[in-house]
Amino acid sequence: MYVLASHAASSFDVVLSGVFFPQSIVHSVQQLGEVARIVKPQGTVVLQEATVLQNNEKSLKTVEKLHTTLKLAGFIDIKEPKSISLNENERETLKAVFNTSESLNIVEIQCKKPNFEIGSSAVLPFAKNIAATKPPSEVAAVWKLDSLDDDFETIDSDTLLDDSDLKKPDPSSLKVCGTTGKRKACKNCTCGLAEELESETAGQPKQSNQIQTSACGNCYLGDAFRCASCPYLGMPAFKPGEKVQLSNNQLKADV
Repeated sequence: MYVLASHAASSFDVVLSGVFFPQSIVHSVQQLGEVARIVKPQGTVVLQEATVLQNNEKSLKTVEKLHTTLKLAGFIDIKEPKSISLNENERETLKAVFNTSESLNIVEIQCKKPNFEIGSSAVLPFAKNIAATKPPSEVAAVWKLDSLDDDFETIDSDTLLDDSDLKKPDPSSLKVCGTTGKRKACKNCTCGLAEELESETAGQPKQSNQIQTSACGNCYLGDAFRCASCPYLGMPAFKPGEKVQLSNNQLKADV
């Protein structure tokens, strides 16, 4: 709507939008951004728009939502909305325009454009202090990286990992307690980690035929029935006393 008019930037002191009945304009952030472009700094914008009491319409906004949209478009000094009185015929006409059965109200809001142009820039205070103590060439060099400089050092990405980092860990060493999240058994351990750690400390081989137990009784049923801290999360369902085993295809599956 406003873009097609091709007005130059900062052309008007005051912009009126949607002030004639029926107020069929629903101002979007993009439209209000174009209004901000064509109005002069500190210029005034007066708009009217049909609003609803509850935000349950896809096209129409509440007064609060319209206020937020004006803020997002960059306007300041947004005044309190004024209600425009309508007779019954005018209300029915607006309902027909927006094809809604909701109760509509027309509000008028006045706001201002900030005292600067869109796209303006300003030097930050700390930058002024740097510019005052150093010549422009040195200030620019602070933000410049010259890869051709002999004194410029970079980190070789190949040295970040050594051979031990590339080794595939032993799956048995990755087992952690579902409660503590660490390879340290909790006080009432039921997942078998406590016995496994004790056997490692004693230098005994790990028990491969250990009976799996469940404290809550749901661990056997699968992930849909397990709690968030269950040590069997991700494992298939199993029967009480059955050893949980994964097939080779599951062990070699790409994540």
